[in-house]
Amino acid sequence: MDLYNLGAVSWWESQCYYHAMAHLGREGLIVCYPSSPYVCLGLHDDLDQEINREYCDIRGIPIFRRETGGGVVYLDNQQVFFQLVLKRDNPQLPLRRHRYYEKFLHPAISVYRHFGVPAELKIPADIVAEGRKCSGNACGDVGDCVAYVGNILLGFDFSVMSNILRVPYPQFREHLRQAMQSNMTTLKDWVNYSITYDDLASRLIDGFTTQWGELNPQIPDQELIDKSSEIYQRSISNEWLEMPGRRYYDRKIKIAEGVMLMERKINLNSSAVVLVRDGKVEDINVFGKKEIENKLRGYQGINKAEYAEDFSC
Repeated sequence: MDLYNLGAVSWWESQCYYHAMAHLGREGLIVCYPSSPYVCLGLHDDLDQEINREYCDIRGIPIFRRETGGGVVYLDNQQVFFQLVLKRDNPQLPLRRHRYYEKFLHPAISVYRHFGVPAELKIPADIVAEGRKCSGNACGDVGDCVAYVGNILLGFDFSVMSNILRVPYPQFREHLRQAMQSNMTTLKDWVNYSITYDDLASRLIDGFTTQWGELNPQIPDQELIDKSSEIYQRSISNEWLEMPGRRYYDRKIKIAEGVMLMERKINLNSSAVVLVRDGKVEDINVFGKKEIENKLRGYQGINKAEYAEDFSC
C-alpha cells in the first residue's frame, strides 16, 4: 500500500488528496496537517443551518464540504490527519463498514496511550479519554473506494469553533463553548512538553504498518495533483457548498458520541438550552420570560428528573 507522509499542506490539499486518490481508485494512507485553518462540512450538513458565514468571512476562514459523513469540524495546524483509502471490494473491509473503525483507529489509540492518555474507542467512531472526546472520525464511499479519515488533537480552539457554528442566540453560544470544553480533551491537557509532527506521524505510520505490512513512501504525482485541483474547484463552488442538507426545527449540535446540545422552544419568547447525554437530560438553562426562569430555577439546581420529560429528545 502507498504511503503519503506529507507533513504541512495547504488547507484544501489536506482534504483533496484523499478524495483524489479515491476517485482515481488508488488505495493508500495519507498523514498530514493543514498549514492554515478551515471549516469542513460533512456530506449531509446544511451550510446555512450549521455555519456562521459572516464570522468565517470576517476571519478569512474557508469552508469545504467533504464526501464523507460526520458533522462540522474546525481544522487547523494543531491537528494531525490520518486518511486511509481502500477499494470497496477490499477483502479486509467488513460488510458493515462501521465495524472497521476499531481496526482503523487502533494506531491513533496507541499513539495517545504512548503519551499517557488513557484513550479508548467509543463506538462507533470516537476516541475518548476518561469520557472526553479526543479524536473525531468519519468514513464514506468516494468514487469506487471507501475513505476513512481521522485526527489527533494536539490542541483545540473552542472559542473559534463556538463562533463558527450558527446558534439561535448568544447564550446558546456560551453554553456550546462550555459543553465542548467539558466533553473534549487534547494532548496538551496531558503532556507538558512539545510534541512534534514527526513524533506523531512516525508512530501512526508504525501502527498502520503493523496492520497492512510494508508501506511504500510516495510523493503526489501529476495525476494526483491534477485530480486534487479539479476536486478543489468543485468544492469551493456555491452549487456544492450550498447543496441542501439535513435541517431541524430546533438547533442541535453534536458535541461527542452520545452528547448533544440542543435548543427547545418553549413559546414565542422563551427557549431552553438542553444538554443531553446518552439520551438523558443532564442540564437545562432557560432564557426568556422572567416567570418561566423562576418556575424552572429549582429544576436547574435541584430536581431535574421532575422536568426531564418536557425536554426529552
